[in-house]
Amino acid sequence: LTGSSGFVTDGPGNYKYKTKCTWLIEGRPNRIMRLRFNHFATECSWDHLYVYDGDSIYAPLVAAFSGLIVPERDGNETVPEVVATSGYALLHFFSDAAYNLTGFNITYNFDMCPNNCSGRGECKISNSSNTVQCECSENWKGEACDIPHCINNCGFPHRGICNSSEIRGCSCFSEWQGPGCSVPVPANQSFWAREEYSSLKLPRASHKAVVNGNIMWVVGGYMFNHSDYNMVL
Repeated sequence: LTGSSGFVTDGPGNYKYKTKCTWLIEGRPNRIMRLRFNHFATECSWDHLYVYDGDSIYAPLVAAFSGLIVPERDGNETVPEVVATSGYALLHFFSDAAYNLTGFNITYNFDMCPNNCSGRGECKISNSSNTVQCECSENWKGEACDIPHCINNCGFPHRGICNSSEIRGCSCFSEWQGPGCSVPVPANQSFWAREEYSSLKLPRASHKAVVNGNIMWVVGGYMFNHSDYNMVL
């Protein structure tokens, strides 16, 4: 595929048994490409799709998928995006001899901002790096302008206050915690804090993950053409 945008799909209906397919997206060297997984349904742990940042399976593996991706009904912010920075992407899919599902539809674009800035910012070219990035509107942050600075205004004036400094966010009062200062101290419910990491580990599919205290353990998984991986992360 050589167009500046396009799509990759396994075809209409369910994919076939014992399928092996490979697609190569060719751009220009070092152009940023974003692939959006608009639909994905394969037999979990048996039928896999691998994405490489380059023109062969010896390029860096950046994503491994198996199972279901179900976007939120009222929005597409949970649709995964995979980024390739080399200007090329190789997608390799295979299925086993049994169960099959509806497959996938993946769109790709060059020089696009993450999730098109979620409709909460402008996509602008960075003069320093000649790449595109989001310039978020006042109340939003994150690479795709998808993280609110202050959820529900931090429950002001009863639970917390929204900082107006350069590092904007919620400052919870002593008896409250969590996103938007909505969870009491001590907590009566579980909650997640969102962290962003720039150095990602080797992608894998069909793994297991469990949270114990402040640690997430990732166990096992499949990585096509890789054998020197950590079984436990």
